[in-house]
Amino acid sequence: MQKGYSLCRTVAAVFLLLCILFIPLPFYLFPFQESITDVVFGGVIDKVARLFFSIQLTNTKVYSDSTSMYLLVFVLAFLSLLAGILLNTIGRWKQYENRILQFFSLLFCYYLILMLMKYGLDKIFKAQFYLPEPNILYTRLGQIDKDFLYWTSMGTSRLYNIITGSVEVLAALLILFKRTRMTGLLLAAASLVQVVAINFGFDISVKLYSLFLLSLSLYLLAPYYRRIYTFLFTQRDLPAIRTDITRFIKNPFWAIFLKCFITGIILFESLYPYIRHRNFNDDVAGRPYLHGAYEVRQMIAGADTLLAKDSPIQRFFIHRDNFLIFQNQADEMQDYKLTYDKERHCWILTDYQQRQIQLAFNYQAADSLLTLRYLKDSTTFQLMGKMLDWKKLPLIRKTFHWTVDGKW
Repeated sequence: MQKGYSLCRTVAAVFLLLCILFIPLPFYLFPFQESITDVVFGGVIDKVARLFFSIQLTNTKVYSDSTSMYLLVFVLAFLSLLAGILLNTIGRWKQYENRILQFFSLLFCYYLILMLMKYGLDKIFKAQFYLPEPNILYTRLGQIDKDFLYWTSMGTSRLYNIITGSVEVLAALLILFKRTRMTGLLLAAASLVQVVAINFGFDISVKLYSLFLLSLSLYLLAPYYRRIYTFLFTQRDLPAIRTDITRFIKNPFWAIFLKCFITGIILFESLYPYIRHRNFNDDVAGRPYLHGAYEVRQMIAGADTLLAKDSPIQRFFIHRDNFLIFQNQADEMQDYKLTYDKERHCWILTDYQQRQIQLAFNYQAADSLLTLRYLKDSTTFQLMGKMLDWKKLPLIRKTFHWTVDGKW
């Protein structure tokens, strides 16, 4: 029984460590993780895909919920099992097992703190659930995928983002201190259960990574399970669990210095993008020139002039990520990458086949009219659009009601 528990604990610890090392995330202080993972495991992922699952991958790059990411986790789980079996056959491993696994747990704590801080601040500063783009707001509800629907709904409420983000930041701060670590881990686990439920319920493509973070929090809670059970169901008390840097570094000065240094790295990694761009509320952050929604008032195709009701395009949108999106009368969207050519003073549209269209534009601020001119199939097209005040749509308006009287 003891052997089986020891093996499971070792395998779990090695697996979590390998996931932290090789599941790539966009870190500012360490932007090379994706490249390292591809160099170390790219070929292995390709071979495992072909030999065990008969899958022909076109790309072994690991990104959120991709086939390559699932295969990477499969490979890491297999390596962890081998490592656990091998370590448990080494006599000296038994001598240092508890100390090494406690050191791993401390590393896991700091990693979980970092992730909770990053995702928590993303919510507080509206960088995760950002304000819905105009093209989404003018899409029929039934045509929006569930993940975009959830993202859109959450992005309309800054208060909800601040509350949920603050819970994650609070959990991170509680985990940081050994006296409040169990409370922080319980709060983190509860928060991550909700995140996993949302990702599965709304088909959001962070399922595997959110499961990993939840597993990490549950692993870190494992030493406290008896305390939690005792607190909830018995009158007995158990001694507190103290796992901290001081267990591995006896000198108080260097222990405090290292803890402050690690905390500083976590804060820098979490806050750097907001300090760099001076963007602490994405709702009011700058948008590209002429960003917004435009309703077509007139379209000229060669010598033919079409009124709005006869135009094949009913609206067009300038997206914050520099896309020009056209919406036809059937509410179907067609998007193009939008770049500005300084030499020719025009826009360049690029489709997914890398074909380009030169687009002249003229904006009349007094009438809020944007005119687009382009040549297609030897025919000159001119599209005149009136800017819509999309921020006055019911979904975006800042409303709050204590009572239902007058709400409808």
